Amino acid sequence: MVFFRFVLLSMVVFLCPFVQAKILILSDDPADEFLFVQEGPKDIASDSYRLLFDHLKQLDFDLQIAPIARVNAILSGTEPVCAINRIKTNERALYHLYSYPIHLYPSHRLYYFKNRTALPESLFNHRDELINLPRLMNQFPHARIAIEASKSYGPVLDAQFQLLSDEQLITRAGGDAYAAMVAMFEKHRVDFLVSYPTVFKQYAHAPKNEDIRSVSIANHPSFIAGHIACSQTPQSEEIIKLINETLLQLYPSHEFLNLHLNHVPPSEHEILRRRISDLYLNRQNNA
Repeated sequence: MVFFRFVLLSMVVFLCPFVQAKILILSDDPADEFLFVQEGPKDIASDSYRLLFDHLKQLDFDLQIAPIARVNAILSGTEPVCAINRIKTNERALYHLYSYPIHLYPSHRLYYFKNRTALPESLFNHRDELINLPRLMNQFPHARIAIEASKSYGPVLDAQFQLLSDEQLITRAGGDAYAAMVAMFEKHRVDFLVSYPTVFKQYAHAPKNEDIRSVSIANHPSFIAGHIACSQTPQSEEIIKLINETLLQLYPSHEFLNLHLNHVPPSEHEILRRRISDLYLNRQNNA
């Protein structure tokens, strides 16, 4: 895939709020092609980015779609480039610049078939969470889990995946990875799937299949924060600064809260309210 060349103004441009600057911003999800269209995808991530970009009039983003491996490579380059829907880890923060959280997303769950791979009580803790993935795969040594290649699932799950054998992990890459993994799971080509609830609901042909169950995973956060990541350049630092200043204005707003509440079940509303309140208070206290 050939990427266009683009021109960015000097550092002075980014320091001036009245100048429009063209910023290349990348995504690995083809659905994000319509991110700047109000009639585009309706989910927490899409709605939160539209809200943010509507309030970032001083920056002009040029969105391009690319495979995740290509996105990672470009982010590690020397040009001022950004990418959306990134999970921040300690390791990644060494190489890229990260915004404050753009949104909070209901976190990954393990999907399984209750009749084919019934999980014994010994795999659960007192909160009815799966204790960990290695213990699961010790119970089902010939089973396989579908995950997306080259994508972080957060530090807890990333560390657990490293403890599994290559035979136990089936990875998919490319723009159709979400749909492909859900299809593999539904067709019993893999035994387990680690995915976001909203992704499973979107791509499953029978999301209400009575044989399919899901469970949260212990020590893995109930909500994942999505960030904008940028390459490590002086221009990128100014881009992140503007994004963060805008987010601090949005966090206390009803718009920001409601776009999250609209996409999660009522049972999650109270904890989500607290987490969003913490986003604002924690950063205000550290300012």
